[in-house]
Formats: sequence, C-alpha cells, structure tokens
Amino acid sequence: MHNHRALILALLLWISWPLAAQGQTIALFPLLDLTIGANGVNLELTSQLRRQLEERNFELVDEDTIMRFLVRHRIRTLGRLTSYEISMVKKELDAEFTMVGTVCELKDKPGPAISLSLQLIRTTDRVIIWSNAWELYFADRITLLGLHDPRVLDDMYQDFFSRLLDSMPRETLPVAEAKKELNIDSVVLTPQYARPGEEISCKVKLYRQQLENPIQPDLVARIGNQEYPLSLDREGYYFIATWPAQEAAGRYTVTLHARWPDNSEQELVIGSYGVDTEPPEVTLNLVAREIDGELYFSDKLIIIPKLLNPEPVVRWEVMVLDDQDETIVLQSAAQHVPRRLTWRGKTSLGATAPDGDYRIVFKVWDRAGRESSAEAWVVYRHQPPDIVLEVTEETGQLLVDVDNLELTPISYWWMKFFAPDGHLLKLAEGEELPATVTLELTRKEERTGPIECILVAQDELGNKTWRRIRNLLQLRRMEEPEDEDIEVETEWVEEF
Repeated sequence: MHNHRALILALLLWISWPLAAQGQTIALFPLLDLTIGANGVNLELTSQLRRQLEERNFELVDEDTIMRFLVRHRIRTLGRLTSYEISMVKKELDAEFTMVGTVCELKDKPGPAISLSLQLIRTTDRVIIWSNAWELYFADRITLLGLHDPRVLDDMYQDFFSRLLDSMPRETLPVAEAKKELNIDSVVLTPQYARPGEEISCKVKLYRQQLENPIQPDLVARIGNQEYPLSLDREGYYFIATWPAQEAAGRYTVTLHARWPDNSEQELVIGSYGVDTEPPEVTLNLVAREIDGELYFSDKLIIIPKLLNPEPVVRWEVMVLDDQDETIVLQSAAQHVPRRLTWRGKTSLGATAPDGDYRIVFKVWDRAGRESSAEAWVVYRHQPPDIVLEVTEETGQLLVDVDNLELTPISYWWMKFFAPDGHLLKLAEGEELPATVTLELTRKEERTGPIECILVAQDELGNKTWRRIRNLLQLRRMEEPEDEDIEVETEWVEEF
C-alpha cells in the first residue's frame, strides 16, 4: 500500500514539475520592437524577459548561442521564425521550445506604458502551444493614496511580467512526433505566361540539410489531374520537371506532392502560370489633316495606338517606313502602351525626312510573347509653296501669272505692288492657284521705273513662303532679277 502511494505521489510531482525539470529548454529570441521600426530590436526588454523566465525555473539557451544562430542563418527580421528555422532550432540548439515576441508599445515618460505579445512554439512539430499579449499603463497602477505608484518603467516590470506569464504552461507538454516535411529553399517556374503547347519548366531547390537526408521522398508536380515527376539534375542542385502548357486559356496552379517510403505524404502549392491563346488586338489612329482622302502633315503627326481588349503587355515598337520600305524611325520600350506619340518629321539620326509617303507601323507583344500590329499611311510635306511668276506686258498694263509648283494645295495668298515712288498700286489676294493679276500702269514712270512686289503664300498644312521682288519689270524681259530677297518661314522640333 505504501509503495502504491509513493508511486502515485511521484507521478503527481512529475506531471506538475516545470519544463526545466524535464531537461527541456526554451530558445528565447530577441524581441522585435515596433516602436523603433519594422526591424527594430529591444535587447534590454529581452533581458528583462529572460530574467523573469529564469526566476520561474525555465531553462534557457544562452544569449551568445542565440546570437550566433541568428548570424549563421542570416535572420534579419525578428518576431517570427520560418518552419525551416524552427526545425534548425531543434537540430542545432537542441531546444524543445522557442519563444518569439513583439514589443508593441514602450515608453517611460510621460506616464510609463508597455505592451508585449509572446509565442511559445514547440520545435518538433512547429506548433504554437501558448501565446499571450498584455499591456499595462501608468493609469492602471494609480492608487488612492499613491504610496506605491510607479514612477518609471522599471517599476512596472514585475507586475507586467507576472500577468503576462501567469498563463504560460508549467507542466511538461507532450511532444508530437516530428512530421516529415519538405524544406524548400526556392522554386523557379517559367514562363509565367505561355502559349498553348509551350514548354513549362519547374525547378525546386531544397535546403542542403534536406538533400543530405538519406531518406528522400518522390516528388511530383500536379496540375489539375495531370502529374509530372521531378528528378534531380546532374549537378544535384535542382529537382526538375517539364510539361507542355494546356491548350485552353486560363490560370493554372502547380502543386508539389511529396511521398516518403513509409507512405506519408505532403502537398503544397508552389506557384502558378497563365496560358494565353489570343494575341492582343491593337488599332492605330493618326491625327493629321485629310486632303482628298489622304492624311497630310507638315510640323507634327499625332500617333494614337489603342488595345481593343486591354491587357498587360511587355513591349511595344513603332516604326516609320518610307515608300521604299526603308525604316527611318524605330523606337521601342518595355512598358505599357503609350497614350500617344508625336513624330515631327525627323529620322532616328535627327535629319529632316524628305517629303513623301510614309507608313507608320505599331507593334505590341503580350506576356506570352504573342505579337500584334497595326499600320497607317501619311503624306509628309514640309516644303513651303514654290511660287513662280510670269509677267506679260500689254498696252498700259501688266499681266502677272502666279502658280505653285508644290503638290500641297494653297490655303491663301496675297500680293502687294508698289510704284517707283513707294505708293501702293494694288493689293491682290486669293485662296487658289494658278491665278492672273492685272496691273494697270497709268503713268509713264510706272511703265519704265521699278515696280516692287511682295508675295506671301501659305499651303493647307501651314507651310508659308514670303518673297520680295524689287523690280517686277525684269521678269517681263525674261531676265533674272538683280535684287531679290526670299525668306521661308518654317521651324521643326524633334520629339522622336
């Protein structure tokens, strides 16, 4: 009977004994401090927590070992650990539990305040077995007489940690059997967008510790009900599988299925890709002047491309080709389709293009590499009107025939004739050429002296000619004018 009582008492003591009594340890990681920043660390409060846990007879991994672990695994963000990092805590630090936490609020004056959240994670199966968050403010500790009111933050630690850690389990917790689980370092799934039948490549890289394990699972990539086995490459670096993209358009999820020799299994999503069956549809609109059913411009051409069914594109290209199909302008970019482009009649080398017919071609490529294009023709005319004059003398008058040798129609023209003494003889104007102007010469000096002429003409594209002839009568004798000034008003600004 006494032996039975002793056995029962021993069992009760074993159940109620703290974690440290069973040789189980906690790896306490530095606390993430959000009051400092997204990657802030609070070593002082971590030390406070460490002392509180030690006072409660918990066994802790020493601080230097924790720091070396952080450096070795390049852990830069605190407050959490990945599944792989937790498994390494078990393997390298031989700790049954790990504790991570976040400082949400911490201030000393005015009015001390502290807020902290903690998680206790079992390393064998990476299960959170306890978590708690607590906050304590100066106002919570004010008493009527103020005999023991906190003055600074240190005065609040004992009460704060007592409330925070009271719910933490003190009994030995059952340790779950470690699950067989893949430790994936990276996944490369290319391309992200494909055409039907195009080859999809999947590369899965496992952590070195996983590859060194003598027991390896069979890996299979699943897309719907299709399966594609993965095999290790020659370098022993990646597990690789390839398969043709589906015929139907849509988004396809890739799942990695692992099966170990004992028939235990694991399945997880490792990525997705899209299948595009149709090229993008693009149209091209040119903003120019329409003359006799054709588009003309002289200073700038507005090019407006548009996708009929908007979708993301990876590249676009615009070309200007002459009537010999030679490319004089080429521009492309890896970005979205521009709202508008402007061509000012320059080649890619900066020279002014000759007058002529040009073909504008706009191409676009979608994420699956499908190409679509649209084109339109335009006539470029930047030469000003080429005005010719022929003068015929009749009795008491001159007949001035005016014509334009350029193909672009005239918008308007005007001519002023001045007598030898400077007075205005006549003003003639019109909107069409050819035309004939009759000049009456009533005085002798008008028939023998120099008659000055100023001519201005502008075509329908805005090209303008300004011409001054000091002696119009010289044209009557089919002689070259002795003193003639010609000025052409036009300017060009390059935008390509």
